[in-house]
Amino acid sequence: MIEEDPENHDSVLMPKVHWSRAIGYLKLRMLEQAENELNFLPDEMPWTKNRRSLLVEIFMVRKDWLEMKKNAHSLKMEFPTDVEWWIADAYATRRCESIEKAREILLDGLVHHYENAMIRFNLACYACKLGSHGECLDFLKEAVKRDERYKLMAMEDEDLEDVREALQNLGWGKALA
Repeated sequence: MIEEDPENHDSVLMPKVHWSRAIGYLKLRMLEQAENELNFLPDEMPWTKNRRSLLVEIFMVRKDWLEMKKNAHSLKMEFPTDVEWWIADAYATRRCESIEKAREILLDGLVHHYENAMIRFNLACYACKLGSHGECLDFLKEAVKRDERYKLMAMEDEDLEDVREALQNLGWGKALA
C-alpha cells in the first residue's frame, strides 16, 4: 500500500478518487479524514470549488458557524448563480450573528433567485421567529406554489410552530395523513 502525505499534496491517485473518499468520510462523520482527502485535490477548477463546498458541509457538521459562514459567503460572492451558497451563508449567519442578518442575505438572494422555493421557505421561518406571522404565511404560500413538498416541511419545522394552527386551517395538516 502506498502511503500518502497530504502535506506535500503529491498523490498517485486521481482527484476523483480523493473526492469520492472525502465524501465517504464525511458521510461517516470522519471529518478529519475527509479534510485530509481534500488536501490531495489539485488547485484548479472544478476541484477548488468542490473542496470549498465540502468544507462548508464539514463546518456545518462541526457547528463551526464562523468558518462555515466565511466559506459559504466566499462561494456566494464567487458563484452568485448557485442558490445553495446564499442559503448556506444565511444558515451560518443566523447561528453566528443574527437572524436579522441572515434574513437580509436571503432577501438579497431572492433578487437573484426569484423563483426559488427554498429561499422563500427559509424567509418564512425567519419571519415567524421574528414575530411577523403574516409575512411568514405569505412566504410559505409562495414557496408551496413553487414546490408542494414545502407543505409537509412547514408542518414539521419547529421554526414555524407559531403558525401551525394557521397552516392547519389552510388544510396543510392533511398533507400528513
